[in-house]
Amino acid sequence: MKSLKYLFLFFGIFLSQSAFSQDQDNIIEERNEEKLEEKEDEEKLFHFNLQLKNMHLWRGYHVSNSPVTAADVNYTSKNGFFKAGLWGGRSFNGEYTEYDYYVSFMHKGFTLAVWDINNTSDYPDVGFFNYDRAETSHFIDVSLAYQFKKIPLKVSWATIVQGRDTYVDDNGELKNAFSNYVEASYVILDKEDWSLAGFVGGAFSFMSDANFYGDHSTINNVGVIYNRDLEILEYTLPVSATASWNPLQEYGAIQVAVNLF
Repeated sequence: MKSLKYLFLFFGIFLSQSAFSQDQDNIIEERNEEKLEEKEDEEKLFHFNLQLKNMHLWRGYHVSNSPVTAADVNYTSKNGFFKAGLWGGRSFNGEYTEYDYYVSFMHKGFTLAVWDINNTSDYPDVGFFNYDRAETSHFIDVSLAYQFKKIPLKVSWATIVQGRDTYVDDNGELKNAFSNYVEASYVILDKEDWSLAGFVGGAFSFMSDANFYGDHSTINNVGVIYNRDLEILEYTLPVSATASWNPLQEYGAIQVAVNLF
């Protein structure tokens, strides 16, 4: 799969060069958030959002096949340049639990984000602040994204820089794999109260054949997202349906999400 790695490397160089020349659960989800924020007071700096999903998808993963509630508490600067918050998710059956910290910076179409993702579902006895790569439930994800202005295209590159993203080298030592996930999404139709977008994402590691997302480099997330505003009495609820397919794991799913507030 060396050709795929070179393709992703070219993509990353393109994204980095764009940043100099013009100064990582999604394009439709961000559109939902923007709609909610437009209705809020511009002087309000602290925000709280609650989302209900029938399941939880993230970069081709079925993180939870049970219904999930997801809460986001954040501070956003008045000019929108800086955002910091806490994100938590829990499934109805209690098998999935997650608690994350994040910060992001937005400027002229670019978004730089750092997430400390802590999915404790399979790590019930690990200390909350244990970051030992051999034991931790955490992984730190750094991403750079660019939203084009003249076309509804968004590209992003995310790298896991620390945590439970590991491989064993030839000397038998546990090392960080520094797994990468690259995605492109495009809004196909954008109407007043609904929109449709498509996306494709792939994963790889320069350190080993296997990576955080699978046992080899490949496309691992393909799908479409339908978004609409649902009118109920005097309320407007942003609703999205994501139909995705993971060619690597050979499974598909449809996630339906409702932003309650």
